[in-house]
Amino acid sequence: MQMDQRKQQILRVVVRKYVATAEPVSSDYISSSSGLGVKSATVRNEMAAMSEMGYLLQPHTSAGRIPSDLGYRYYVDRLMPRDPQAVRQLPPMETGLMREHTAVDDLIAATCRMLSAVTHLTALATTPLASGIKLKYLDLQEISGGRILALSVWSNGQARQAVLDAPVAGNLLGQVRKAVCTAYLNRTSEDILNGACQADLQPGPATVLGGRVREFLEHAARDVSLPEVIVDGTGYFVRQPEFREQPGLELVLSVLEDERTMGQLLLAAGAGEKPQVVIGGENPIEVMRSCSLVAASYGSWSGVRGSIGVCGPTRMDYDRSVSAVGLAARALSSALDALLPA
Repeated sequence: MQMDQRKQQILRVVVRKYVATAEPVSSDYISSSSGLGVKSATVRNEMAAMSEMGYLLQPHTSAGRIPSDLGYRYYVDRLMPRDPQAVRQLPPMETGLMREHTAVDDLIAATCRMLSAVTHLTALATTPLASGIKLKYLDLQEISGGRILALSVWSNGQARQAVLDAPVAGNLLGQVRKAVCTAYLNRTSEDILNGACQADLQPGPATVLGGRVREFLEHAARDVSLPEVIVDGTGYFVRQPEFREQPGLELVLSVLEDERTMGQLLLAAGAGEKPQVVIGGENPIEVMRSCSLVAASYGSWSGVRGSIGVCGPTRMDYDRSVSAVGLAARALSSALDALLPA
């Protein structure tokens, strides 16, 4: 069974009506407002078929239908308008940003405030991705039980440590320490993650410890390079009817406050210039599967880059959200170009 034009129009109406009202959409409403020219009994049959196909859900036996994650995905990919109408309805961002803010973090925070205000969703943005962070200090010390304490300090002031299981001690530990320091000190996090550093060690226990030090430094390099996340408008979550009755609201808010988790999600979703949409169950974090994320990348000629987007219930206005995120990313990029030297 395929999504013919009638089913597509029904899905279009269901998505838009449910987004606007948060109430299941009845066959009577679709029959009278969809322009299909068919009776409600025909619409009910079509909706039943679409439910079997996975595009619609029926919350209660006597209720109408609401979109499923698959239904939202079909709408976003195939039915959502691609014209600039939604963009024309949004307030200008770029002029105000360049006129009122002269610091990068202030620009990003101001863009988030504007984006949250025009979408009525929680806006998030990463601060620029750090580059050129160097490993400034590395030490390996033997502790009890044949374990090694590894400590790294980086040029941005962050430190990371870990306990490594490796039965290496005495002179051999000193040799490994010297070799890994020679290989990794003053190298950038990018060098370490790209495998550009290699310690010169003899095969055997020293090589085993050297490999574990490399893994420790790769994890630390990835961790210290993560950007901060600026969040604005978390109050919009509380106002959504979906979350008034769900005990999961506190869990969602706790994830939004977790900079490491949200930074990774935002950077993954907003890797491209065009806004990308992550819907419900597509989210890798279980407690966020009642939410959707729309994100895009921003950047300047100077090399500053990051991601910006909005997060809200799966019942979000995707037309407006995608347009607004794209506009915000472009406005922020232009403002950064004007602020920062190439």
